[in-house]
Amino acid sequence: MGGLRPSRKSTQPRLQEANDADAENVEHCSSSEKPSSSTVAESTTTETLQRDAWTARGKLLLQFHDAISRAINSPEMKQKCSEVASYMSKEEPEESSPVNHEYDAEATLIVQNKHKRDNDVRDKAVAVGFCTFVLLRGVPIVRSVVARRMASASRYKFEASSSQQQLNVSRTTMQKSTQQPASGSPSRLRKFLRLTLDVTISAAMTVLSGTFLFTPRPSAYIEDMSKLPLVEGKSVYAEVVCPPLLNEYKRTMEQYGGRWPVMTRGVEGSSSSSSSSSPAATVATTANSPSLTQEDVSLNIIRKFAENCSKRIKYERAILEEQNALDEQKQKKLGTVLIPRPVPEDVKVNIDEDVFVLVDDDAAEDGSACIER
Repeated sequence: MGGLRPSRKSTQPRLQEANDADAENVEHCSSSEKPSSSTVAESTTTETLQRDAWTARGKLLLQFHDAISRAINSPEMKQKCSEVASYMSKEEPEESSPVNHEYDAEATLIVQNKHKRDNDVRDKAVAVGFCTFVLLRGVPIVRSVVARRMASASRYKFEASSSQQQLNVSRTTMQKSTQQPASGSPSRLRKFLRLTLDVTISAAMTVLSGTFLFTPRPSAYIEDMSKLPLVEGKSVYAEVVCPPLLNEYKRTMEQYGGRWPVMTRGVEGSSSSSSSSSPAATVATTANSPSLTQEDVSLNIIRKFAENCSKRIKYERAILEEQNALDEQKQKKLGTVLIPRPVPEDVKVNIDEDVFVLVDDDAAEDGSACIER
């Protein structure tokens, strides 16, 4: 027995080697779990750039919204809208009215867009209320059907074959049948209360979803507004809203080195490039992201609005040139030219370059834009 016992001298080196191996394994695991300093720095820099880009786009969107809201709430806009509304409210408008039929197309399009949004919200809200009512009424019915089937299955499974048990069952059934007339009235009242509660909850869900859940975003209103400069006749929005919008767009292009700082459909908006030290570098950092943010969508809608304003300017200029009106009147305010048909979609514009030519700084400061050669 004494020869089988290991000596202390042979055991201590083995323990030391095992401890060293464990220490090496622990160091290896800790080094593999700990991220490198370069990876942490890169991730921190990317997050900072993305946060700065989102902040810059948010500020840019607020600037455009401020320019559009100031134009819509201006006294000139209110006066024009009141004139058009008073004209349309008359059953037999005067032929000598200053607005006459010139703004009918724009007013009709505004009403159609409003009806379309309201109907969309109403249909979605009604669908939510109907689904809620079906769910509230259907779940108890399904539950009772399942409970009845389970009870009938258990009764058939465990039913005894003795005549005494059958007699007891018949007596129980007769007692229940005699008690049903007495309990019929509370059952109907309970059903009526449940139906009233379900209808109330469904109606509340319809109202709440239509008020909060399906309320159109501000970008939806601007998208409808962007189509108004393309209508036939005259356009109040082209006359009042387009000049400050184009002026703000021009200021943005100058700020970001002639480059639209938001990607459109997965590609950066403008073809012109800017240096990495320009303010556009921060905004364009997230242009490689796979999806557009809500700010990107709103800004691209505003860009489309500016493009439509540019199309209106070019189309009005072409009409004035055909009518030789430039010989008598060199300048005419945007939106005041009566065009016979809507602006064609094939009017070629490059808003990033045309905005520097179409917008007159002196006229833009006054809140107007003139059509000139």
